[in-house]
Amino acid sequence: MTSDLTFNSIAFKKTFDLKDESQRQSTTRGVNTPDLIVIKSQDYLDSVTKVAGKRYTGRIDRHDLDASNAKIVSSAYFVVAVPSTVTQAQLDVVVATFKAVVADATFLAAVLNNEK
Repeated sequence: MTSDLTFNSIAFKKTFDLKDESQRQSTTRGVNTPDLIVIKSQDYLDSVTKVAGKRYTGRIDRHDLDASNAKIVSSAYFVVAVPSTVTQAQLDVVVATFKAVVADATFLAAVLNNEK
């Protein structure tokens, strides 16, 4: 597994790596306002198809201080379910579509501002 990663000009250093969970952190803005990436995984059995797989959950946290100097945390999550019978090509299509949706600022702004 890759130890250190850089996204959006933020260098994340691995702080721990367990069997089913890892964390990377950037403290360049200060130790009290870190940026975090946490990845967890778990095995699952689909209740409908009865196909086993692995589910990965990722969370990106950004710690900030508000106008009154209180700590606030903004987060974004993603979940990727990988059935044991999926091909790499099939998974690549899902990941590419997900990346396109997340990269589309117009779509995300509409969803974040108007979804109920």
